[in-house]
Amino acid sequence: MKKIPDELEKYESILGEPIFINQFRSSKFIKKGIKFFLKRPLSIFSEKKRNINFHFDFMHGENNLNKAINLLDTENQNDFRQFVNTEMSFNPHNMFICKSKQTLKDYYEVVFPWLERCENLFGFKDLQGFGKIRIYGFLAERFLSYWFRKNTKSVNIPIIFYDIRKDIN
Repeated sequence: MKKIPDELEKYESILGEPIFINQFRSSKFIKKGIKFFLKRPLSIFSEKKRNINFHFDFMHGENNLNKAINLLDTENQNDFRQFVNTEMSFNPHNMFICKSKQTLKDYYEVVFPWLERCENLFGFKDLQGFGKIRIYGFLAERFLSYWFRKNTKSVNIPIIFYDIRKDIN
């Protein structure tokens, strides 16, 4: 995007089109972790049980999201916990456009100190596998969705990937 279209000027932030995590097929979940589902057998059959918190537990370590939320500032802790326990979608890839420098600064002043506290809790040494090695990016991704939806007038637009390799030759 080289210029913000006029119809988007009324928004304070632009977020990527959300991913709905409750639409994944049960077979994908079963293939990835049968032990996880033995603890939560209804989640196999009920898409309603598959909120952001459920998905994060499954993909990035059980209870890691809740541990991280406990490290958030008090202003955001309860609302973010409610968000991950009720929402079934999030805006992916930590991608956004923000109109206001102050809004961007406000976001950064919350997210980066929180992620630093998470680093002190989880560290780096014992993180194994894709879902845990990149846990800080995944935490930020879920928080971005919550924070911009709560604090700005936002709109979702599709994220379009363009392979530039064919333009290089």
